[in-house]
Amino acid sequence: MSNLTKFTSDWRNLPPDLIRCVAERLDAKEFVILRSVCPSWQSAVEGEYNAKTRVPWLISFSESEYLFWSMSRVEVHRARLPSRVGHLCYQGWMTIAQEAEGPGLKLFNPISRIIIELPGPEMLRRVHKVALSSSPSVSDNSVVMVHVQPDTFAFYHPRKRAWTTRTYLPQSQIMDLIHYKGRFVALDEKCRVITFDPKNKYKPQENRVVLEKFEGWPTFYLVECSGSLLFVVRQKHSSFDPVSSTRFQVCKVDLDGGTWTKAERLGSASIFLSYECSFSVELKAKSRLPGIRANHIYFTDFFGLWDHKILSYSMEDGTIKTHPELMPMLAGTTPRWIQPSLCTNSLGRVNIGMHLINN
Repeated sequence: MSNLTKFTSDWRNLPPDLIRCVAERLDAKEFVILRSVCPSWQSAVEGEYNAKTRVPWLISFSESEYLFWSMSRVEVHRARLPSRVGHLCYQGWMTIAQEAEGPGLKLFNPISRIIIELPGPEMLRRVHKVALSSSPSVSDNSVVMVHVQPDTFAFYHPRKRAWTTRTYLPQSQIMDLIHYKGRFVALDEKCRVITFDPKNKYKPQENRVVLEKFEGWPTFYLVECSGSLLFVVRQKHSSFDPVSSTRFQVCKVDLDGGTWTKAERLGSASIFLSYECSFSVELKAKSRLPGIRANHIYFTDFFGLWDHKILSYSMEDGTIKTHPELMPMLAGTTPRWIQPSLCTNSLGRVNIGMHLINN
């Protein structure tokens, strides 16, 4: 017993390199617990968390609460919704409906439960898509982009507390938004890529890249992967057999050159597709990602009213597999992936931990 006591009392003196080695294998919840053990451990892993190399989480909504869980351990956390759910965007942030006190928009982080109010015009009640340049709780340099149907794009500047609006014609359905290397990028239903550059006062650059049209029932996504902008199309030729009739095509887009090329491989990364927020994850060999493989596309589909499944598509041979081990039996909307961000408050302290631990 004395030896055990002596060993545990010396945990705070473990080498920082060893602490960082352990931290690299943890997901968001475990990372927070490790970080809170003692000041020396917190110091050792300060700034180490990178959502792009961590296990993705999934989030699902019911009428009065949301549920979220990590793909590394199907342990469900429940929490009440602060208001009506809006749209997901950057690393787990989402919009929520503004209350009766007036127009505007709110950003909500379901993991840390931080709420940020964005005052604005009445049109923000009709937001269709949202994108963020960075986490709004970390820097007031972050810019919020929203698409309001049918043809309005608006950009919010936290420092100025003001909106810049732009109109894009002809009117066409916007399929996805993303922030990529300093510019906001939109993809419309005609497979056109439109860019909005802050250096050009967010004026839309039309038809920079025109992609080919696709057969069947295609769904389009924009994803940043290993420093490149990817256009991903999911083609489903039958709504009755979503597995065998589903195929994917991935294109690497060159915004400056106005060209695109087909991507045959994703290298050490995999893509996680959701209707509102898609992203890639670098699958390092030392990371703990059980059952998740590189060079794959992970997506969700439903096989009945409440029968949701997680599936993966191999970029190597086109095979599709289901992963029941990653999906708990839950009611609610179709689960969507998020990348948990460790949000900080004005003092720079992590503002995530106890909400995860206590649920």
